Amino acid sequence: MLTRDKSDPRPLHEILLDDPDQMLAIYDQSVQVMLEAIRHDGYFDDLDPGALVWPKTQRGAMDLKALQFRAQIVDAIFRGLPEIRNARLTEAYRPFADLLPQYHAGSRMYLQLVRQFVARGHGDARDFLKLYQSLYLKALAEEELHAPEAVEEALAQVRITQVPMSHARAVAEVLGDVVVDEDARWDEVYVCDIDGERVEGCLRDLLRDVAQRTLNLIAAGGLLSTRYNYLTNFGWFGVSVWKVIVDADIALARLRGARPESNLNAIAGDVARIKALLIEFLHAHQEDPTKLRPKLYWYGQEYSYLTRDMIDLSVKLIGAVNAQINRTSQKISRLEMPALLADTARGRFLDYPHVGRRGQFSKLQRGMRFAKWLAASLKTGQKKKKLLHKEADPIRRREAGWRAWLDWGHRTLAIFDIRVDVFIDPQFDAVMHALRANGENRRIIFLPTHQSLFDHPVLYEVLQTRAFLNAMGWDKPEPCVILARTGLARSGIKIGSKQITQFGMSSEVFDRVLETVDGYVMLERSHAAGHTTQRVAHALTERPGVIYPMATTAAFAIQQFPLQHGVFAQLPQDVVIVPIAYRGLHALWPKCPKGNIDINPGQVDVWVSPPMLGETALLPKRRSLRIQAEAAALFQAVHIATLLNPEES
Repeated sequence: MLTRDKSDPRPLHEILLDDPDQMLAIYDQSVQVMLEAIRHDGYFDDLDPGALVWPKTQRGAMDLKALQFRAQIVDAIFRGLPEIRNARLTEAYRPFADLLPQYHAGSRMYLQLVRQFVARGHGDARDFLKLYQSLYLKALAEEELHAPEAVEEALAQVRITQVPMSHARAVAEVLGDVVVDEDARWDEVYVCDIDGERVEGCLRDLLRDVAQRTLNLIAAGGLLSTRYNYLTNFGWFGVSVWKVIVDADIALARLRGARPESNLNAIAGDVARIKALLIEFLHAHQEDPTKLRPKLYWYGQEYSYLTRDMIDLSVKLIGAVNAQINRTSQKISRLEMPALLADTARGRFLDYPHVGRRGQFSKLQRGMRFAKWLAASLKTGQKKKKLLHKEADPIRRREAGWRAWLDWGHRTLAIFDIRVDVFIDPQFDAVMHALRANGENRRIIFLPTHQSLFDHPVLYEVLQTRAFLNAMGWDKPEPCVILARTGLARSGIKIGSKQITQFGMSSEVFDRVLETVDGYVMLERSHAAGHTTQRVAHALTERPGVIYPMATTAAFAIQQFPLQHGVFAQLPQDVVIVPIAYRGLHALWPKCPKGNIDINPGQVDVWVSPPMLGETALLPKRRSLRIQAEAAALFQAVHIATLLNPEES
């Protein structure tokens, strides 16, 4: 990983551009390291392996043949990666999809066992959890849960990815031989009913079965999320931008030969900038995601903004180069927008084809709808301000504030002709029935994907649909505590020196409304999520919660960030987690380009997964397990498996 002056607050790419020669040397060195890591991955079968050496940057004009060889290397990865991604993700997805029903059946078994355990007077739910976790830790210490392939090992060596379950294996080494205490309760016979099938055995064997189902799913989820991160977030996206760079280098060299009098400095400057951004992108991916507080990108908006800027600059560069090519009579190949950046990619694990944009508003239509939305938002803001200054019972005020949000979300979707259909996983009812049968008031967290600037209106709509209310067993929508970043509505209307949000108040007042009226827990943008997540956990004793563990919206349609493991580390063990996926939502209001207001009508399908128990999905709260990297990978895998289409699009 690169070293940098910690006192310099600028983004890394700006620091690199201070010394272009050093930046290009780092660029060349980084590329060669990456080529060594992936040289046996099937991309270079048509190239001589001994000749796989990245031509280094030369002072002055670089030889055209060297630039063409660079382009040949990049093109081999660019053409080969989508199919390799299809195969590797399919290979990881199938066992994960097969293990999910087994895990949910294990959760129901766990809930039946704890109910019988308490009924027999052997202790309470916490005593039962201690027994289960002793078996779980023993299984974790003894099992070889994942054998990485050569490519995963090679990428781990250059810190591009983590070997799945590597953190768990390190913990297992610390734990050594876990001893399960002798206890007469282990040998008592229990009987469970799973879908009409009688399951009988001693407590030890039944809990060992639950633990094994859980660990199998966590290992499979770690593989799916790890492969998705390096094949999609890093590989496919990175090589798409890289393809633009090498093609632009060749076009620039040819343009200089064809039109020596032309001023191409602006294009050359953009090429240098996008190379610096690519180095920063690599630097971000080499950060260790298992650290308690990663320094740069994975758990904040900076990484999302970085990738957005890479897309925007790629679009700008392609347009500028092609405009110059159009002015010359020479036959110079035009630059093409890579399919992933243009959202025209084909293959597996992309958006479902029946969701997303369904039409396009004209400028006039969009302007009229924005005006209606602004009016609806201002009306909602007036209600909120009245509630802020009104002396009222906090619970009643919160309920009134929640009703205002539900109405605003519904009106927002109606104004922009966005249809939302909610689908409840077929296994949801069985797990929820087992939870209710225990008669405990369990704390619930909803865990949605975070792809679009429209996530919040869709959330409010989902939480009031009849399908969702029936699944939860609620008579009416329940106010939720939401973990939200300050400045959520910061972009708005500027009046003089003041910035006013669309709700007719400053961003600071809006944050106060969210906290005081709605009972949100506000997270300062510069702070980690740990202490605020504890406040959410405390509020869960009164009402359900919502956490967006991606922490920020995606820059392109299938970008899925590793989830914040710090969030899971702060959740109580008895929490119930409900993953939710918003299919097709990114296309309705994308984050790119910067400042985009291209909102369009369309279809969103919301998939609500079965509840997952914190007792089994979260690792036991031991000091060596305080980093919940495996839990974060598991829930990212659930999002990937439910958000994206595993079949060919």
